[in-house]
Amino acid sequence: MQLEKYWYEASPFIYTVVGGYFLGRSDSGILTLSSLILISAGGTIMAMRRRYQLKARAATHKPKGAATQRTRRRSV
Repeated sequence: MQLEKYWYEASPFIYTVVGGYFLGRSDSGILTLSSLILISAGGTIMAMRRRYQLKARAATHKPKGAATQRTRRRSV
């Protein structure tokens, strides 16, 4: 069963939606704090995944000789 994969993909959105819902309904400080933590956790997970995807995409499109080339410093 692919339940873990589905949860992995959906969890940041669920965190953000649930945090936003409870932030709108909060009447105490602890509920507001918990809601803000959920929202920031969802945003952090999405940002980290996006950054990783961009790095992985850049690594696959890198020219083959670019990793072995060195830049030489000119002595003055």
